[in-house]
Amino acid sequence: YTVPLGRARMVREGTDLVIVAYSAAVVIAERAAERAAEEGYSVGVLDLRSLVPLDVDALREAVAACGRAVVLHEGSLTAGFGGELVATIQEEAFWSLQAPIGRVTAPDAPYPPGTIEELYVPSVERVLDAIRAAMEA
Repeated sequence: YTVPLGRARMVREGTDLVIVAYSAAVVIAERAAERAAEEGYSVGVLDLRSLVPLDVDALREAVAACGRAVVLHEGSLTAGFGGELVATIQEEAFWSLQAPIGRVTAPDAPYPPGTIEELYVPSVERVLDAIRAAMEA
């Protein structure tokens, strides 16, 4: 079994919004999408699987299909790869967007000790807040 580089995977289909994530953030995205479904939102999850090469076609198609996106990653907001993903969505799917692209990231602070790590990494609740904001925009 080999994961093909440069080929994203649609983990969950959705028609209202897509969460773009990679690595451990995919699990958080899936949990948030499940919770969002309880609130009546149809939220997809796109697992990028690799950043270089980036599957720009899958990213464009996922966002164009629903018109709303939230980018989720565990890195910091400033200089995190999520900013590159937002820029790519703006360049590739701008005319499909129905709301500003949301970002859920770690804060711009040093990584904390393991005992308080859960306060640092993005949570399901923070992703839900971003979903709600995008849906209300």
